[in-house]
Amino acid sequence: MQLTDDFASDAIFDHSRAQRCKVKSFREMLINYYSNTEYYRTPQQIRRDEWIIPGRVRCRAWMVIPIAVISQFCLGSLYAWSIFNKPIDKHIFNDHEANFAHITFYIALGMLGLSGAVFGPWIESHSPRMCALLGAVVFFAGHCTAALGLACREIAMLYFGYGFIGGIGLGIGYVTTIDAVIKWYPSSRGFASGLAVSGFGAGSVAFSNLNAVLLRVFTVPQAFAILGTINLVVMLVCALLMRPPHPDYNIPGVAMDMIDQSLTEINYHQHRTIQHTIKGRSANIGGQTITVASDSGDPVLVITLSQALSSPDFWLLWIAFFVNLVFGVVLISNLASMTTHMFGVDTPAPVTAIVTIDGVFNASGRLLSGWVSDSFGRRRTFLLVISTQIVIVACLISIIPQLTFWPFIVLVWLATLCYGGGVGVIAATLADMFGAPNMSSCHGVMLTGWSVAAIGGGLTYTAIVNYMTGSLDYTVRDPFVYVVNEYWIISLLICGWISLLFIRVTPRERLFPRVHDQIFRCTFVGFTFRLAR
Repeated sequence: MQLTDDFASDAIFDHSRAQRCKVKSFREMLINYYSNTEYYRTPQQIRRDEWIIPGRVRCRAWMVIPIAVISQFCLGSLYAWSIFNKPIDKHIFNDHEANFAHITFYIALGMLGLSGAVFGPWIESHSPRMCALLGAVVFFAGHCTAALGLACREIAMLYFGYGFIGGIGLGIGYVTTIDAVIKWYPSSRGFASGLAVSGFGAGSVAFSNLNAVLLRVFTVPQAFAILGTINLVVMLVCALLMRPPHPDYNIPGVAMDMIDQSLTEINYHQHRTIQHTIKGRSANIGGQTITVASDSGDPVLVITLSQALSSPDFWLLWIAFFVNLVFGVVLISNLASMTTHMFGVDTPAPVTAIVTIDGVFNASGRLLSGWVSDSFGRRRTFLLVISTQIVIVACLISIIPQLTFWPFIVLVWLATLCYGGGVGVIAATLADMFGAPNMSSCHGVMLTGWSVAAIGGGLTYTAIVNYMTGSLDYTVRDPFVYVVNEYWIISLLICGWISLLFIRVTPRERLFPRVHDQIFRCTFVGFTFRLAR
């Protein structure tokens, strides 16, 4: 009955919203879709959402964290995909080195980002319970379709099932849980979102071992069907327990839809001029509304979703996020095969252990970066993450030709730590820059960087490997095949590092006035540099 009320109420509000917004073209419909993201709830829904068990167990902020972590944990089964690569290639093509199965991973990650962008406004304006339920069902449908494709030995059906359908479920479930957590913890967004997405990284730890067991006991199609069923049951329970905060929910000094500037490198004294000018009211500067947090007196930028998505700061952040992900996506999807091909580790146990530990680093990076960014600053944390990746790739270029196993593995684990670091800090950064009400939609569009990294980066890596092994005199066991890929990856990382310097993260930077004939400006380590004609 409770779930039926959710759907009925959402349908009523959708109908009323549609009546108010008469669209005349696809463009207007698109603008309307990305503009109307307010979540409408009846008083009855608001009262019901205050309880986990009506009249007995009231929903508390701390309860949302384990629900989100467990849900993300199931979605993180994607990161254990490399365990499936060789068994699937063997099952469909009767060749362990056919090198086709890993493309499924890229498609799934690609659809995760695209579906996040498409469904972001819808997620923002609907019950998180309903959104999480939809994500769980679609993810399960992807597993079932993939199992059917494997039973028929059709690689295209595997791509469509797990990659396309499953990827859509991943995107809906991923954005829904992070959005819920961010709104419950406005004062520690970095730690809360980092803890939640650490579940996604930790999923590979458990599922790499579970997948190995399933493959030993069952056939490949059966393993997929069982894995999908396990995920469905757990995710359905989490979805039914998920609750949004009360519309007036706040903690002392920090409202849900405000930015706590004390946590983003801004303090009262830095903004005393603006505070004296607009304290107690709102003002419009440069097309953006500035208000003052009621308790701290710190300025808060309040902007619309369209302003956020059209901001150059958003797309510079997108570039940094994209390049941070490329290296990790390529490594995670090919770690097992690289270990086997270059170093001859062809027994399942050590390969599974390597992938499992890699998952621990992935989860740890997400948690640590979010926690550190709350006090160290979002941009500084992101700069540290990408700087470390640049050093790691430079070291790999010299280490891979020497075929030294442990230095290679340790560097890969550290690279995965940085990969998780970028993912762990991005949601809090978006909430700080553009406000919690815009977070789901901005996060969804930002995840297209994950899509481009997965599809573009992954397929570029595969194309280079296939060209060198097919048209040139190399095999998959030659280290130079992998070194070549490091050169274009390090070039992208340098571009991402530079883009971070130009992002205006804080209101202080955004409201900093332009000078006459200014070409550009950037802020680095607290100093603003400007270039003018």
